[in-house]
Amino acid sequence: MSYRIDIVDFLDLVNYPSLQGLTSSLKKEKNTALLPDKIGIEQEIVNEHLRVVSMQYTTKQTITLDCLEQAPFLELHFNLSPHAIAYTNSFSPLKEVPSMTGNMIYLASTGEKSEISFQKGVNYETFDIHLPLSMISQHAGENRRLDHFLNQITLAQSAGLSDNCIQLHPLLYQAIQDIKQCSFEGLTRKIYLESKINEILAYCFEEPITAQAIKLTMRDMDCIRFAAHLIQAHISHPLTIEEIAKKVGINQTKLKVGFKQIFGTTVFGYLQELRMNQAQKYLMATRDTIEEISLKCGYINTSNFSNAFKKHFGHAPSALRQKKESSD
Repeated sequence: MSYRIDIVDFLDLVNYPSLQGLTSSLKKEKNTALLPDKIGIEQEIVNEHLRVVSMQYTTKQTITLDCLEQAPFLELHFNLSPHAIAYTNSFSPLKEVPSMTGNMIYLASTGEKSEISFQKGVNYETFDIHLPLSMISQHAGENRRLDHFLNQITLAQSAGLSDNCIQLHPLLYQAIQDIKQCSFEGLTRKIYLESKINEILAYCFEEPITAQAIKLTMRDMDCIRFAAHLIQAHISHPLTIEEIAKKVGINQTKLKVGFKQIFGTTVFGYLQELRMNQAQKYLMATRDTIEEISLKCGYINTSNFSNAFKKHFGHAPSALRQKKESSD
């Protein structure tokens, strides 16, 4: 069985932070079938006009949300799930947000309609940044991709920053994780989160690589994006390219060539970027020994880990640890 529901009613039903206190036409006690089987919502209000919303959920039934915008709305949204999210609007040729991708979208206050669908029993994870237009318009004239987007906004047209989607390469993915795992408080937290959001914006404004060495079907691209998800999920016990190829269902050659086309780096480069950033975080935020950290990052040999860390950052992990201890 599937359901169709207005997004305002659905978000009120699950106590979405921004809608608390609003009156909903939906009676919760009569719609328990629509309540997600599992749901986790975290909202971070960075300042009056900037907030971050992270969600994890699994629906009991297939649900289609009807979205009707009454006011201008600017958002960065990312699908961190291993599955695509069905999403249609008036300006994008895509009918879904593929796994490990995102986009910046502007919805004009023209009664813009869109639909989002979630399949029964599928685990979804999303990360959204709601931001003011001034945060990007201040960079007008500095980036061709951004200028095209701003021109459409000036014409009061709903639009997406990318005609296709923004790939979550390792640096972009890590910036999102840094926000989700931020342990700072007070003013330090606010400044840190603002800096990370600006970092994410910078990655989104990068010009996409248009040259393609091989033709990839939609299925190929879905498989490759799922491969990126597998790499992230197995940092402590990395999978081989052969294992990844078998799990996602494409041959090794297409995986290697296609992965670099989509993410701009090799499978190993993607893994290595994630490992090193993870290691740096452990060194700065925990009291784990370097040997323990090397194991968490998928290295059996501590010496190999130290060499890789030094090659990546220009200094040994022990030097970073000593710097942290001297500043404590």
